[in-house]
Amino acid sequence: MSTAQATAHETFVPPAYDSPHVARQISDLIAEVSEVIAPVWPLKDYVAVNPYAGISHRSFMDARAFLKVFSDCETLMPLEHYAAEFHQGNFTIADIESAITELSTSGVSQPLTAVQVVENLRAIGWVGVIATTQDQPAVKPNHDRPIRTIAEYASNALDVDWTEAIVEEVSKYCSTHYDQSQATWSSPNKHLPLYQAWRTAAEHDRNIEILGLSGFRKYVASMPHTPEAAIVFSLNQLGVPQPLWSTFLLCQAFSIPGWSAWAKYQSSWQDAECVENNDLSGLLAIRLAYDAALSKAKSLSLNWTSLVDNGSASFKSEWTSPGDDSMLRYTLLRAGEIAYRDGLLDSLAISNSQTAETNDCKLAQMVFCIDVRSERIRRQLETQSSDVETFGFAGFFGMGFDFAKLGQSCGNSHLPVLLKPQFKVHEGIKDSGTANEAQAIADRSQTRSWRKLWKNFQTSAVGCFSFVETTGLLYGFKLLGRSIGYTPWSVNASVDGVAIQDRKKVGPTLRGLHEQGITPSLLADMAEGMLRNLGLTKDFAKLVVFCGHACQTENNPLAAGLDCGACGGHSGEPNARFAALLLNQPDIREALAERGIAIPKGTYFLGALHNTTTDSIEFFDVDEVPGTLQSDVQELTNSCVAATKQTQAERLPHLASSSLADLIGRASDWSEVRPEWGLAGNAAFIVAPRWVTKNSNLDARAFLHSYDHTQDEGGKVLETIMTAPMIVANWINMQYYGSTVDNHHFGSGNKTIHNVVGGFGILSGNGGDLMTGLPWQSLHTGDRYQHLPMRLQVVIAAPLDMIERVIAKHEMVSNLLDGGWLQLVAITDGRTYRYCKGANWQQLDEANAASLPAK
Repeated sequence: MSTAQATAHETFVPPAYDSPHVARQISDLIAEVSEVIAPVWPLKDYVAVNPYAGISHRSFMDARAFLKVFSDCETLMPLEHYAAEFHQGNFTIADIESAITELSTSGVSQPLTAVQVVENLRAIGWVGVIATTQDQPAVKPNHDRPIRTIAEYASNALDVDWTEAIVEEVSKYCSTHYDQSQATWSSPNKHLPLYQAWRTAAEHDRNIEILGLSGFRKYVASMPHTPEAAIVFSLNQLGVPQPLWSTFLLCQAFSIPGWSAWAKYQSSWQDAECVENNDLSGLLAIRLAYDAALSKAKSLSLNWTSLVDNGSASFKSEWTSPGDDSMLRYTLLRAGEIAYRDGLLDSLAISNSQTAETNDCKLAQMVFCIDVRSERIRRQLETQSSDVETFGFAGFFGMGFDFAKLGQSCGNSHLPVLLKPQFKVHEGIKDSGTANEAQAIADRSQTRSWRKLWKNFQTSAVGCFSFVETTGLLYGFKLLGRSIGYTPWSVNASVDGVAIQDRKKVGPTLRGLHEQGITPSLLADMAEGMLRNLGLTKDFAKLVVFCGHACQTENNPLAAGLDCGACGGHSGEPNARFAALLLNQPDIREALAERGIAIPKGTYFLGALHNTTTDSIEFFDVDEVPGTLQSDVQELTNSCVAATKQTQAERLPHLASSSLADLIGRASDWSEVRPEWGLAGNAAFIVAPRWVTKNSNLDARAFLHSYDHTQDEGGKVLETIMTAPMIVANWINMQYYGSTVDNHHFGSGNKTIHNVVGGFGILSGNGGDLMTGLPWQSLHTGDRYQHLPMRLQVVIAAPLDMIERVIAKHEMVSNLLDGGWLQLVAITDGRTYRYCKGANWQQLDEANAASLPAK
């Protein structure tokens, strides 16, 4: 057997444990640590993730205290921020009084009165306003934290910043291991699991020893060959008592939060092979190895017994400590939320005063994503034409699939990441012969092959220097053109190989569905489910438009974060066009009619796309619309153009744009760090008929989901909304919240120094931890916060008992509500009720109304 074969064989030697129960214990511990860590998706599917999802079974403040035990993570803004909000009039002393009262009903006491709180805020003065104009705030160290890494102790005692040095080393290995063909020379150990790949290389890498960590290679060579056994080995080397293992492992994970999030994604959201290998275990073993080797090399030892009392951890996750202002800040957070909630409810129609509409067929019904950016364009459309009705629905329109583009056998998943696609939709060229489509695929393949060959030459060791010297001046003109927005040479790869006359015909098809087991009956089920969940089962308009959305931006690695989250961080165009295509099929309409949904012959379904950067709306497959409806399509198009202009004008002040040309130019400006604000400012999720919100200017801060409880006998639709779209909205809200209050741990820092690593993630500069969350420029204008961090305010127009049944049935929902991660108000019988912990309700629209006890 060769040396290489021996090494590969030894890599997979089963772990040897001193006691059989240790194997089970370490497996449980890793699962416990994994539960706390939120994943991060690759750039191509970059969706919003709630960084607190793994601890949302705890209350909001208990989760904060829990994080403070082993990390410097923060969940509240500094007091100066709340003082600034108070002085700017965003909340008042009355809101503070309400906050103190409401928190007390949840068992949270504030020792100060509202008057005393205001005195504290006035003592801070307007310095708070100055604080918000600074760059990304630095993370305040948590000096009271009982659990730290060995590297932190060593950094305090020695001259070398070992914490930073170890993060750089871990990042170096992870970047190499996970590279997705960005690097010209790939790692020779990519075929191995993460830990084994690192161990193979680290045994020979002298870099960390040159920095001063002597004996590191020797320590690595002595480690077991599997990550779980290596974790136990290093913990024992450090002398960490078993009651502290879980907390110490969490401390290790949160010292590299970005790579921990990526390893969590690899372990829990990828294919079975990755789950079996458990990359998170490997990462923990790697990070622990540096601490153990550092402790041995520098003769560092800790008195762990001071943290353990009678076999259990002696520290508790207390909410506050002496001199801590966290309760005051929590009260002010709630005061700001109450001020927003009360203003929101004042703007809504609590009872339906609209006169019954006639049965005349409307021009159009347009179904938009619930995304907050749809609120403006919907409002402006309805202002332009009373003959246009709008709806809000999850942006994948209930059509979850993998979308394989022309000539490809696989593609991206166009559905929420919490769901799994059940089938694959293939893109094709409509009304084109098989030969023409095959030729287009061949031309596309050839075009992309030449493009890849040219790129490889540009970056090759042989050609890169001579290439730059020969053509550098010519590229200078190209750079200048891109800087002023002149890009006639830009390439639209989506139409590679497709003849100009066929480009508008490229779209999703129904081909190959039968071979996947997707029968007409199943397609009818999907169509029926979408229409019933939408509440559109009668009174159809002439045109029913499913309008997906996507952003338009240049030179932006995080572009997927501006696309449709319900479509897995992709454009909603395929979903919208597929839904329209499906509902235009005669056999599907016949099946729906048999199920009680009769679609008139004169109704036609269209797919469209809302460009959230420019607010333009593009309709697809218009040439297939019957001639009798072509004038209606033109009328609707004219209304959309007018609505676009009004929406653009409304957005100008928010983007600090001087003209419409500047706003539109952001879509093609490669140097623009704020092409649009995305979902910044999101604060509410409203589940109600359109009459509740139609006359309200919600300033693009609310997710709007259409729902009519009178059409939902049994409450199944409400249950779906509260357990799917509401949870997704919570994830989005919490990502923006976490990225704002603690951008160091839950955000991605300064966008201007981002570098793509491995084709899947970003680093800040040329090293350090993997970045997660949102960049600072997506949250702050440079002068003020564009996103004010507050927890999502949910408003549901439905009877209390219907809502209660969903809460009682789903522990996840009750945890979010009882723990304070979501705030809920119900609208029923013309009155509003606030949900209180323990399924109690408090009437809001009467000052002295009694609370309703849980049933």
